[in-house]
Amino acid sequence: MAAAIRLAAATARLVGRLAEGVAALAFAAMVLLFAAAIASRHGLAAPIRWSDEVVTLTFIWIVFGAAAFAIPYREHIAVGLLYDRLSPGRRRWMEAGGTLAAGLVLAATLPATIDYTAFLWRERTPALMWPLDRAYAVFAVFQGMMALRLLVRAGAAVLGRPLPA
Repeated sequence: MAAAIRLAAATARLVGRLAEGVAALAFAAMVLLFAAAIASRHGLAAPIRWSDEVVTLTFIWIVFGAAAFAIPYREHIAVGLLYDRLSPGRRRWMEAGGTLAAGLVLAATLPATIDYTAFLWRERTPALMWPLDRAYAVFAVFQGMMALRLLVRAGAAVLGRPLPA
C-alpha cells in the first residue's frame, strides 16, 4: 500500500511538472500571438481575425489546466481566519470536512458538467469553427481532477496521514 501511495505521489509530481511546462509554453505562445495581433491590427491595418479566439481559449486552458494539475493545494485561494486559530487536531478535522464536502460536490456535479460540455458539440467558435465541446472540455477535466485531489486530501486527513500537496 505504501509503495502504491509513493508511486501515485511521484506520478502526480511528474504530471504537475509537465503541466507547468506546457502552461509556460502556452502562455508564451499566447503573449506572442496577442502581440502579433496588436501589431497587425494597428501597424498593418490588417487584423488577424482568429487571434482573439485562440488567445481566449488558450488562456482558459492554461488557467484551468494549471489549476487542475500544476498548482499545489496550498497555493489555491483560501480563507484561513478560523482555520489558523485552531489546534492542529481540529485543523485536521476541519480540513477533512471541508475538502470532503467540496470534493463530493464537485464529483456529484461532474456528470452534469460533462453532459453540458458534450452538448456543445453543436456549436462552433466564430472564426476557426472549432467545436465548443473540445474548446471547453478543460472545465470537466478541471472539475474531475479537483474532485479527486480534494477527496484524496480528505481521506489523508481522516486517516491521519500527511496531507498531499
